[in-house]
Amino acid sequence: MTGTIRERSPGHFELRAFNVATGKQVTRTYVHPRGERGVGIRAARAELARLVTDVANGAHGGEKATLGQLLDEWIRFSEKARERSPTTIAGYRGKVKRIKAGKLGQAGVAKLTGKDLDDFYLELKLEGLSPSSVHHYHRVLRAALNQGVKWGWLQANVAAKATVPSAPAPEMHVPSIEQARALVVRAGETASPDLGPILLFAMLTGVRRGELCGIQWSDIDWAGQLVTIRRSIWQVRSTWGVKDPKTHQVRTVALDDVGMTLLRARRERAELDAMMAGIELSDDAYVWSAQPDGRTPRTPNSLSRAFHRLCRTMEAEAKTADPPRTESWDFRLHDLRHWSAIQLVALGKDPRTVASRLGHSDPAITLRTYSHALEARDRDAAEALGRTLSPPSP
Repeated sequence: MTGTIRERSPGHFELRAFNVATGKQVTRTYVHPRGERGVGIRAARAELARLVTDVANGAHGGEKATLGQLLDEWIRFSEKARERSPTTIAGYRGKVKRIKAGKLGQAGVAKLTGKDLDDFYLELKLEGLSPSSVHHYHRVLRAALNQGVKWGWLQANVAAKATVPSAPAPEMHVPSIEQARALVVRAGETASPDLGPILLFAMLTGVRRGELCGIQWSDIDWAGQLVTIRRSIWQVRSTWGVKDPKTHQVRTVALDDVGMTLLRARRERAELDAMMAGIELSDDAYVWSAQPDGRTPRTPNSLSRAFHRLCRTMEAEAKTADPPRTESWDFRLHDLRHWSAIQLVALGKDPRTVASRLGHSDPAITLRTYSHALEARDRDAAEALGRTLSPPSP
């Protein structure tokens, strides 16, 4: 048995163990907490020694390795080496826990077959999971098995041989223009005075809820009427933190007079709250904060709960109106982002512009997500061309 260590970045070590007898190679990542160049090499050597022993005993990359072991190592790799967000890792952990609870998690990874996965997917279906939920499990297994191939744990990714239940694209349910206006007005009458401005700002910008919570006063360009999206707030249960925006791309979103008026009113309110508390409002304060100093942002889950309560109130008021109204108010906070994008498409804005405002890494994502809105624009274009080319009436 032999092994090597390579320091890929400060405190980030790549460990490789070789089984000369079988020709197998196993790669593992070790990240030292201090993250400084040259620091942690002794700990990395100890990790390598354990890895070499494990490979010699068949515990990693050999016939004795289970799918559960591979999933555990894949999560560790995704968290430490690939730096996936805490919310993403929490989602992975929930699905891996379910996989390991059954016989699939104890199956030998080298002997895993496509039928093993098909049996698991059928089991999930019988438990009542939707096809889209089964797809989420499939994506986790496919990614972990693909990493296992790279590490030499198995020869091929058997997820490619599995049959995943077909899942139709989820139907996008967004408020009408009238409902959007009503939500903002009704939110202003709730116990949270900032909920109305928050919802209006979300619809004007199309930002994700975590990005919305992460905006600080220093991100506002008052003269240029711009807001820069530099960070996002993540939350797992009661724990929250700050991360980069999705796709790690800082972007700038233009605001109109309505958006700037909204922010000026919010700034005046924040400065008044700070003055009443005898403190100074810093530029690093969060725009949407319930604290006078603005040091603590509104959390994504708290906004979602407030929006859910608002929608339930609107639903109840519609049913008890005279005469009763039948429109649905079953919306998510994220649907306001979809609303913003659909309105931009309906106004004829090109996909690249829409993608830039939304923070999509590729306009193709925008085209796929909002293809139905683009189809409506295509119909309008066809009718406009027809009217243009129609012969004049006699």
